[in-house]
Amino acid sequence: MFSPKRAIARRVIARRAIVCFVLFLIVPIFLLSQPAGAVFVTPGTGVHWTMADLVDQSGGAVTGADPIFTVHEHVQVATTDTLSIRPGEVLAFIEASGGNGLRINGCLLAMGAPQDTVIMTAVAQESGTWDGLEFEDTAAGSGFVLRYCLIEFAEKAVDVFGADIDVAHCTINFSSEKVFEFGDANGEVRNCRIMHNRKQTITMTLGSSPLIQDCWFENNNALNASPYPYINIGLQGNNSPTVRGNTILGSGHQMSGGMAIWNECNGLIEGNTISGCGYGILCYQFDANPLIKDNVLIDNNIHPDTLNWGFGIACNGQNAPIITGNSFSGHWYGIALINGAQPNVGDLINDFPDDDGMNRFLGNGLDGELYELYNNTSNEIMAQNNWWDTTDVQEIADRIVDFSDDPDLGVVVFEPFFDPTGVSEDLPTNDATLLGAVTAYPNPFNPRVNLAFRLQRDAMVRITVHDAAGRLLGRLQDGRLSAGDHSLSWQGVDRGGRALPSGAYFYRITAEDQGATGKLLLVR
Repeated sequence: MFSPKRAIARRVIARRAIVCFVLFLIVPIFLLSQPAGAVFVTPGTGVHWTMADLVDQSGGAVTGADPIFTVHEHVQVATTDTLSIRPGEVLAFIEASGGNGLRINGCLLAMGAPQDTVIMTAVAQESGTWDGLEFEDTAAGSGFVLRYCLIEFAEKAVDVFGADIDVAHCTINFSSEKVFEFGDANGEVRNCRIMHNRKQTITMTLGSSPLIQDCWFENNNALNASPYPYINIGLQGNNSPTVRGNTILGSGHQMSGGMAIWNECNGLIEGNTISGCGYGILCYQFDANPLIKDNVLIDNNIHPDTLNWGFGIACNGQNAPIITGNSFSGHWYGIALINGAQPNVGDLINDFPDDDGMNRFLGNGLDGELYELYNNTSNEIMAQNNWWDTTDVQEIADRIVDFSDDPDLGVVVFEPFFDPTGVSEDLPTNDATLLGAVTAYPNPFNPRVNLAFRLQRDAMVRITVHDAAGRLLGRLQDGRLSAGDHSLSWQGVDRGGRALPSGAYFYRITAEDQGATGKLLLVR
């Protein structure tokens, strides 16, 4: 039925959204520049330097003694030279006219240890006191490796151009401008904690496609003055990163988005949790076509503007990402489409196996109405094989805005839909497949989550639950089950029956030689 209220909202969104969404992204046009102040440059003779060597040879640019060193002016590691920073060493940067930091054209090896961190900090303990780490790959043998480092109070913690970096198990706090800036750069950032930074966290452009994996983002864009996404992908070149397994928490800063993706992206956005931001994931402009898979999007609605913010995923422009296996809850709009967008939210007709829906819409709406999928375009949208928190066809239709609400809008094809008991309407079964699709619902959950699945024949089945480190928390099933539909529950407790805190947990189901895993999000 046509809804006047929805039509009014649609027209307002169409008129205003493009203005707002443009502001979400700051275009990073940059080249690394030479430091303006005093600079000590290593001779470029293939020498392996230590911090103690810099004290001896830098003419006062670096002073101190192991393990504490004071950096008074820029230090540049020339091509073919290597600087090693050892476990437990501390580099304290003094604010200097023209800036102060480390520029790497050769190789930097900052190798801390779990109990012996390398610390790079500022004497003044104020954001932006020192420039940070700059890396530009200018010759074979250049490299940039950080392990177990604490980097704080920089302007840009890591600024990399035309190179690959390898960063793991690092903590980066209190940057004034950016944490990572990638320009024509790749590499890996893994298992890092990125918190309390004042403006932007990760930007990538000019054809950058790094791996960002298993990182924790919290309380960034702390100034809350500009609409910065935590991870900003684009604008120039084809930037197709893999962003996997990260946790992004908005921390009450309403101007923070989770991720924004510009044009020409074919990356992978997989297994992330984004919660408490102004929005979850934005695909903007044209050909922003990543695979958005198995993410958990919760309550990204803290911005008061309910027309332009508050979506789990928005596609604004000529883009067609694949959206599969995601969970949406607590947004004004679960998925919002505008300006020619045509995402694939579930297509059982084609032969492609990685676009078969399996998204979960668990209560996204505004002012008493549910807007699980808002098709504010004239395009037909495929959204088959998803769970809409009901098995009533009319109720599903009422939760979707499309042609049935306004004849100027395109149809959303949502049937057949997925039933979490393991039965999908009109879906063929494959007797050769022992273990059917597994569904966790509700997810996020509190206090109980159900695991539903179907067995095509009798089988030995084991179901276990683990924490993020892989530790076993409980065994829900370990024995033979008959063919048919099954559902077991987990109450969010460990093996001793003690309640677990909010966080991400994982289930593992094995049935003979077949298995399935998935993420469970407990929100207390």
